[in-house]
Amino acid sequence: MLHVTEFKMQEKIILKISAGAIEELLSESAEKESIILNELLANKKMIEDMLQSYYFKSRGRIYDVKIEKPTLTEGFNGSFKANYSIGHFNACADVDSHEEEKMLINLSIDTKRAEGVLTGEYFPEREPDEF
Repeated sequence: MLHVTEFKMQEKIILKISAGAIEELLSESAEKESIILNELLANKKMIEDMLQSYYFKSRGRIYDVKIEKPTLTEGFNGSFKANYSIGHFNACADVDSHEEEKMLINLSIDTKRAEGVLTGEYFPEREPDEF
């Protein structure tokens, strides 16, 4: 009998948005994408940690993260791309590899709570099949 269990992996983090940024976002003449980009860059370490959690099993490291200007679809909802490198190094196994990756991250900003919810891509995972 074949038994397959699927696990779903999708990371989500909540960022605090500065009061100054909220005030700017709510003004009529604001360049909203630039303001949000500045807040994302101020929280880059949290975004790097979220990206790292997707590669925990392979024990790769994430570095050289670049965050692109977000695209807003309605209100303060939208997405942005994070471009980054993954490196694997194991001297004993003679492994030294580096790959370029990118992830589309959705964002939703709640101006009343001064929070931004970032949701990474959905990666389905499977456990080994049982026979």
